[in-house]
Amino acid sequence: MIPKDQYTTDSLLGNIAVEDENCQDAYAYLADLGDAGLIVYSWANQTSWLVKHHYFNMDPMAGNFNVAGLQFSWSDGILGVALSAPDAEGYSTLYFHCLTGVHQFSINTKFLRNPTLAQNSFKEFKVLGSRGPRGQSNVSFLDKKTGVLFYALVSLNAIACWKTTNPSYTMESQGRVYMSNVTMVFPNDIKVDANNNLWVLSDRLPIFMYSRLNQSDVNFRILTSPVADAIRNTSCDSKLVISPELTNRIKLNMQTSTTEAPTTKGNSSESVTLTLALLLAAFFSVRLI
Repeated sequence: MIPKDQYTTDSLLGNIAVEDENCQDAYAYLADLGDAGLIVYSWANQTSWLVKHHYFNMDPMAGNFNVAGLQFSWSDGILGVALSAPDAEGYSTLYFHCLTGVHQFSINTKFLRNPTLAQNSFKEFKVLGSRGPRGQSNVSFLDKKTGVLFYALVSLNAIACWKTTNPSYTMESQGRVYMSNVTMVFPNDIKVDANNNLWVLSDRLPIFMYSRLNQSDVNFRILTSPVADAIRNTSCDSKLVISPELTNRIKLNMQTSTTEAPTTKGNSSESVTLTLALLLAAFFSVRLI
């Protein structure tokens, strides 16, 4: 039972992420999109506490939605929550975002599991980056095997991804998994199962709320794909690694060209040419992992 002082009449618990690597010491993180809060529940202690942060609040610049030509405004706070695999200390990273917003955030659960730390770790909450224009997202799920975070883009009728080992969270580092103005109108849930299959539910919820569903059309769909197929040829599929030996050769040549004054114009040109040649070699000799 959640105490009454941890929620209000505006509260709506939209999504729950469970940290259950240790079943006897499991934690649940409940996103309250209505009152912009995060409720943390400890199974071992059978108690919960409320965490507040301004990153849980809606972004007023992202309040306008357009789904299948239907325009409306929402003001929902934190909704998408997803957990990484535990680190060496046994703590996960909680990735979260607001429905009315385009930014992604994170916090190590070390600072959430302790009620005192949770209230005094304001600066531990991190801003990762933006999903860009019309990048509002409701749900997300992290595939712990690949480290890929999947999330829905409700205004774009799409599923996108980001590889959490990538330090950059930008438009370029995010991949587009699937997009359809027919079968993916308002993706409203997303999961990865134990067999590494990605599952997505689309249900046209805004049309049901503000207009009228076409009874002769298919309005609810469940779509699935193996994770490997879903991320293939996207920025989540792999990363480029340059041979360390080649990197060292480039650094050495650049240091030589800047520290040793060329005796002739020709020598300077040869140094620049060699550096460019090494850079091109680095570009064409990358390998995928």
